[in-house]
Amino acid sequence: MKNLILSHKKTAAAALVLIILIIAMTVFVQRKRSIEDMRAADTMAALNRADEIEAWGEVMYSRIENISIDFPSTVTDVQVKEGERITLNQPLVIIDLTEYNGSIEKLNKQMIANQLALDSAPQDISALQADISRMQNEIARKTDEYNNDTAADIKLLKNSMELALKELEDAKIDFQNYQSLYDEGAVSKTILNQYETVLNQRQKAVDDLDASIHKTKTALKDELNMLDISLKSKQIQLSQLRDGNSTNVAMQESSVSTTEVDLNIMRGKLEKDYIKDNQIVSNVKNGIVKNIAVINGSRLGVQGVPTSILQIIDADSITVSAEVYEEFIGSVQVGDTVKIVPASSPDISLQGTVTHIPDLAVEKDGRRVVRIIINPDDPNNILKPGFTADVYFRR
Repeated sequence: MKNLILSHKKTAAAALVLIILIIAMTVFVQRKRSIEDMRAADTMAALNRADEIEAWGEVMYSRIENISIDFPSTVTDVQVKEGERITLNQPLVIIDLTEYNGSIEKLNKQMIANQLALDSAPQDISALQADISRMQNEIARKTDEYNNDTAADIKLLKNSMELALKELEDAKIDFQNYQSLYDEGAVSKTILNQYETVLNQRQKAVDDLDASIHKTKTALKDELNMLDISLKSKQIQLSQLRDGNSTNVAMQESSVSTTEVDLNIMRGKLEKDYIKDNQIVSNVKNGIVKNIAVINGSRLGVQGVPTSILQIIDADSITVSAEVYEEFIGSVQVGDTVKIVPASSPDISLQGTVTHIPDLAVEKDGRRVVRIIINPDDPNNILKPGFTADVYFRR
């Protein structure tokens, strides 16, 4: 029983000590905060009385170049380090372009081959055109011969027909004369039959010639029809060849155009101001290296997806963002000259000009501040991104 009572007393004592410590810590923290508030109030009062407003500032920048590669290549050497200051055209990264240059050369050869194929794409139609022209002339000539009976064989038959008709007419007269003599009994039947035979022969000769003329004209007409059919066939063939040539030329021109576009795109990827031969160089006159994303052996531009190489801060765009308490912002105007004291070089003082005062305040440590932008006069590049500085404004 006695031990139980002693045990409870010890526990109660420990709890009491803990409570006392908690109370003491609470009082200490509240007193510390009160002291800090008093100091802040004193500082504000001192600032209100001073000729200058002091503000905390951070060195920033307004321009940065993102360097990336979107074609197959390999990093062979990274020649700069993070935060290094660089100048225009200074080599930054060495890359192996063997694979990409090989692809360009292959595409260039394909382009030349396509252009040569374009020249030979249309089939030669000159012989067919000459044949068609010859046939058209022949058809025109034979049509004239058919219509006007001017063909040599028809003319010969016509001449023969004229002679045969004359002979037939003479035979008819002779027969009629002898028929009269026979009727009068002056000549025999035998003699009359002889003249009748001659008449029949002359008539047969005329009939044969007429049949020959008709047959010759029919043959000439058939020849004209065959020539016309052959001409139409050749004209269709010519039309098909022309259409085929147009299609072949169009397809080949499309192939040439596509290859040319691809080639220009591939060449264009190398025509950037930060690519010189097989080097990635600075395209900024006064830069600072940031975010190096590659190492030796890194593969770039896989499947045409851009690979980030690094970033270059334009050191000529460096600004200072100064946090001015809202109660003092009314004393600051755009164009005001300020004094900048870098935290890294407290014995140096630079001048700067207020370039922007936002219509926006933000909360920081329970206070409201306005982050104004200052353009520093820093010819010796003392200010560096991410560093801090004290900024003094005239009241």
